[in-house]
Amino acid sequence: MKTEVNVSAQTVEPAAVPLVTRLFYAQRFIEKQYEEVKNEAHLRWWNQWIYRTLKIQSLEPASEYTTWKDDSLAERNSHWLACAGLLTTEIMGAMLVPQSMSYLGYVPGNIMLFVFFGFALVAGGLVWWLFILFDSPEYPIRTFADIAELLGGKTWRHLIVFLQVVAMILTSATIIIGAVEGLEIMRDQRVCFCGLVVLLCGVQAIIGHLKQLKQLGNLCVWISIINYVCLFAQLGFFKEPNWDNAKAVLGLDRGEVHSYAVAPQDFVSRLVSVTSLSYVFAGLLVFPEILAEMRRPWDFWKSMLLAQVCILATYLLYGNFVYARQGQFSNSPAALGIANIAALRGFGFVTFITGFVQATFYGHLSAKVFYKNYLPDIFKNLRFNSVRGTLLWSATVCLVWVVIFLISAGVPNVMAVAAFTSALTMIPLTYMFPYLFNVWALCVKTNAENIICYDAVAMKTEGYEHKPKKYIKAGIRAHKRHSGVFLSILFLASVFAVMGIAGSIGYMVYVFANTSAESFSCKSPI
Repeated sequence: MKTEVNVSAQTVEPAAVPLVTRLFYAQRFIEKQYEEVKNEAHLRWWNQWIYRTLKIQSLEPASEYTTWKDDSLAERNSHWLACAGLLTTEIMGAMLVPQSMSYLGYVPGNIMLFVFFGFALVAGGLVWWLFILFDSPEYPIRTFADIAELLGGKTWRHLIVFLQVVAMILTSATIIIGAVEGLEIMRDQRVCFCGLVVLLCGVQAIIGHLKQLKQLGNLCVWISIINYVCLFAQLGFFKEPNWDNAKAVLGLDRGEVHSYAVAPQDFVSRLVSVTSLSYVFAGLLVFPEILAEMRRPWDFWKSMLLAQVCILATYLLYGNFVYARQGQFSNSPAALGIANIAALRGFGFVTFITGFVQATFYGHLSAKVFYKNYLPDIFKNLRFNSVRGTLLWSATVCLVWVVIFLISAGVPNVMAVAAFTSALTMIPLTYMFPYLFNVWALCVKTNAENIICYDAVAMKTEGYEHKPKKYIKAGIRAHKRHSGVFLSILFLASVFAVMGIAGSIGYMVYVFANTSAESFSCKSPI
């Protein structure tokens, strides 16, 4: 018979708790969630299969054990349908799709959309499975970096955090370029492009000094809704291409519009296009943060599936429609291809407003993640609200926005920065680490299944192998099929990431050689 004693969450330091203990409490939470969903008749087989993949029989309670709840769990009240809406705001990139289609053609472009949809869906499912395997009311998972630390220690945590910070900085730079282009479009006479980037980054740096921007996250949801409305409103204005922007951004002269089943492009252009398409599905970094706010994380697969299907449908509709209308002159962002000046300025204004808010959010988030994960290791006893903490926070914000300025002014082309961002950070974080961590976690789970006895009160384990080589070998042997598939995907994604970095750099060379884009120049790229 189970006996539970409630104690304060502060009585045990989570960081000092063995991995088996976290698995033990996570098993209790898995059992509770399964009891709530196992009677769903139309999903019974699915829930049973998921439960079997998560269940560790050796960690059944042998005696009474102590339970408590983390105070932050009171915030876990999100429904899966609301989370689906939130996911669609986090991973939208339709305005990059038409130009990628123009470099690939209908057949390869649509095939790659489905391919990356499938890989992203599987990777998201693996992150969901990892979250449930380790999450519990006693020791909650809050970020992707938490999972990395559980499996690989502080080194892996810092690697994931570093890639996340770089990804957010590069994303901020992409947004800033689009926002400044929106400002440029609103005027008849072009003003100094680099000067606008300096002005916008300076204003963002001032706003970024605020330590709390909680309401901005909610505002971003509304901004994304406005973006979607504008996205479909644009479809009525894609007729004759904007020849000036076609020349300035793409380096193409006025000519007959052609669309192809397979576009006659060089390898670098196709590689950059494929890399950009991988970027528009790369949003699972936020999955653990969203899971951490759900009342029942088990239901997250519904949120993810609904959101990804809606996103794929939007990409297919928007990308194919714009490409059919503008062919090889499809631009990035796609709105630059609108020839109607009044409409272009209206969409430019929306682009500026939404870009300003989104850049503020991502810039602030990247500074805070960097500050909280790295500075405490360098400056001991660092307190966020102390004088020293405030000065270091200010220095961090300034450093982040200086880097964003250097990228935005140095490479003033949305497609080039997006492709490089994807190859350097998004492909590893979306198409590599979830598969690697899943193989790793299967090895941990296999090892835990060999436990002879676990004492939950004393946190002592008998029969648990601690030597990595032995339990990795045993885990891969026990899950040959999964491990083989996931390791093959990991290898292919690694090769693709390296090729994507090389291709995006080659595309940057092309942009500077064939368009009006110039580094740190007053000359407008549009």
